[in-house]
Amino acid sequence: MDGNHQFYIQLRSAFGKLESEDIEVLIRDELNAQVCEAGANAVGGVKLCVRESDTVRAIYLLQKGGFIHEPVETEFMWMKKFGQFSSNIPLIGKLAPELVLMILIALILTLVFIPLAIIYLP
Repeated sequence: MDGNHQFYIQLRSAFGKLESEDIEVLIRDELNAQVCEAGANAVGGVKLCVRESDTVRAIYLLQKGGFIHEPVETEFMWMKKFGQFSSNIPLIGKLAPELVLMILIALILTLVFIPLAIIYLP
């Protein structure tokens, strides 16, 4: 049994585990891996995608099932929480959280520096 075949069995097992727990799962770039493993690695490999609200539960189930052996970093968890908060902002709430953050920072800086410029410039 070659490595690619073994990987495919693990991928499908993880997919089945999440689906059996009523988590909606989508496999991205699966065909790339089947056709050319190097091509799949060029686009970041095969991805199991779940809803954002199911992320923590899916990671837990995959760790418990032995599909994930190393600890999963949650360095961008604050950005996900910010995205949930910012989705309620009119006009910009539908944008990516990173873009909303940049817009809000730009607005704050504008609101701070324009009055300062008006006061201190002759």
